[in-house]
Amino acid sequence: MKYLFLVLAACQGSSSDQPSPKPATPEAAVVVPDAAEVVDAKIEEPEPPDPGKVISDLGAIPAWQAVVDRAFLLARRGQHGVAFGRIGPAVTIPGEGLADAHPAPIATPYVWLVDDTEGNGALGIRVLLGTHAAKETDRVALAGAWMLDDAKRWYWAVDNVTALPAAEPSDIKDPPIAIPSHEITGGGLPPGAHTITVAKDNDPVYFQIVGPAPVRDGEGWLVANELGDIPFARLVLPGERPSYGGQDMRADDERWHLKRATTYWVRIGKIRKLKPDEPANINARTAPIKYQ
Repeated sequence: MKYLFLVLAACQGSSSDQPSPKPATPEAAVVVPDAAEVVDAKIEEPEPPDPGKVISDLGAIPAWQAVVDRAFLLARRGQHGVAFGRIGPAVTIPGEGLADAHPAPIATPYVWLVDDTEGNGALGIRVLLGTHAAKETDRVALAGAWMLDDAKRWYWAVDNVTALPAAEPSDIKDPPIAIPSHEITGGGLPPGAHTITVAKDNDPVYFQIVGPAPVRDGEGWLVANELGDIPFARLVLPGERPSYGGQDMRADDERWHLKRATTYWVRIGKIRKLKPDEPANINARTAPIKYQ
């Protein structure tokens, strides 16, 4: 009996020290988090390309700079370059006919490449895209060179098109010129316009030419409030920069033609007065408009 009791006790102790495992239940399965608790992994989008770096890598220059540097970008000399800007409307020329008949403009094979770095839309070059694709408002870099057509008009013959990122929005308040041109148009004064002698940086100003036309590009027009006044400033209009080495090949319709005793207005940049007894230096940011 003594041995039987010990055996029974040992068996009972062994069963109480090792509890039986619980049966598997659905709760023991892997739990999937509720959809509201799932945090989507953040997708990192590539940074947009830097327009300045793209342009620099191409060695591109603004559209109007290609005019200033024309002597070094001639197709007939085997020269080549890259001009950038915004594709504008098609280039047309005035139709022939009686002045009162208002003939329709004549289409040309060119489109405008508008300089989007200066001039507020007034500066542009004729480009021949040929078989290359680009649509209006596209910002592009156009590889090519200057050629003359049968009418002795300069155009940029394109051999390659590179799409560019959009330009930064302009800080100029005035609406841009719809079609590039050096033809002087008429209009009223914008809000906040001042005579040039009391204007501040970036103001719209009105003035008259009080001296002869500049002999060389970049010299500036002598201007004051009205004819007969002492010249207040030398005003440089958009695109009026001297060509390197004086090798200028600009056509007559690529220059501004202003008249004395006529009132014009432009929006200016900074007024730089170097010496009290000399005219200030001012760069215009927009095309001259004849005040009517």
